Amino acid sequence: MGFGLLSVYWINCYIYVIFLFAMLRASCITVVLLALAVPCSAVSVSEDKDNGYLYYNFNVHGGTVLPHHETITYFNREYVRSLELNAWFIPGEMRPDRNTHIGAGYFFSGVGNKEIYGNVHALFLTLVTPRKNNLPVQFKVGVGLSCLTKPFDLETNYFNRAIGSHINAYAQFTVKGRIPLVGDKWVIMPALSLHHMSNGAVVSPNQGLNLFTLSAGIEYRDDRPYTLPDWAVRDPFPHGRHRYTFIYAPGIKQVDRRVDRQIFTSSLIFDYGYEVAKGKSVGLGFSLFYNDTWAYRPYIRTERNDELSPFQSALHISLQAGRGPLAFMLHPGVYIYNEAEEWPFMTNRVGMKYTFRNNLTLQVAVKSHWFAIADYVEWGIGYEFNR
Repeated sequence: MGFGLLSVYWINCYIYVIFLFAMLRASCITVVLLALAVPCSAVSVSEDKDNGYLYYNFNVHGGTVLPHHETITYFNREYVRSLELNAWFIPGEMRPDRNTHIGAGYFFSGVGNKEIYGNVHALFLTLVTPRKNNLPVQFKVGVGLSCLTKPFDLETNYFNRAIGSHINAYAQFTVKGRIPLVGDKWVIMPALSLHHMSNGAVVSPNQGLNLFTLSAGIEYRDDRPYTLPDWAVRDPFPHGRHRYTFIYAPGIKQVDRRVDRQIFTSSLIFDYGYEVAKGKSVGLGFSLFYNDTWAYRPYIRTERNDELSPFQSALHISLQAGRGPLAFMLHPGVYIYNEAEEWPFMTNRVGMKYTFRNNLTLQVAVKSHWFAIADYVEWGIGYEFNR
């Protein structure tokens, strides 16, 4: 059990460091999250970077469930076999390995024990970073929703201590290569991937499921030119490079499966970022949390014997990257006010947001402790502007 927990911890740390390094280098990755589910209109390709081609990818995976909890380790009886489909957009005549891919994907997989966990289906937004400094690999990130066919049930599926809900968040981190067969039209793509599914503590239990897979696939380019829809296009630095964001984000969480009740939580987020490159900003932020978890968990350790405050606050680094109105964000931070000893001193937020032309912003994110201990899902609404 100890080895499994340690392995997952370090894997999360490595992913974290890679993302921070990429974000802080202005010449490196421009992270783009853009759904291709909306129709694209066929046009003649111009030098406009919002025109380009669609690429399609099919991958077959094989792997295993990462044993980060003793019950998951015990019931891990099967190798993981998975299928994945992706479609992404590449602007103009740029090479796929030298330009950020934006798109969407579907993932289907077993999760180690069909009788207890069933299968997982996931729909997600994708990005693939360009190769830099002659590295032979590219990095791919996927974020979206997944459906687990057999969640925990007190009467019919008690042995599933990993996930208590059908609908869960899904995240993927992939390192992949490219072996051209016919130029950029047909390409073989070997890859190594980490997959994570959890519900952000909306329903207990929420240990989550983590998969490690190796895959091989093929990529095909559709030679018909396409353009992005108007809603997906936004000028860089619209009114200046200083970004200010104010978000109110409520949520719900189930504290423990032994307590049949969901409680209200919320976050108030103030964020500043400086755009170091097109669609990419780095800055600082402050969060105020309302989270009355201990009211339903009397065994939480406290610094004092009296009643704990339901409020916490934290300072965080604001890392944001995107294209047009869609952006991906990462907020690593530390608590500056928190009376519960049980919680780690670090906090984190990973999510996406969409900003309309009138600066109204919608946001969905997972607020967590440390790197991978989910606290709750934030459903935010607010205002963002540049000066």
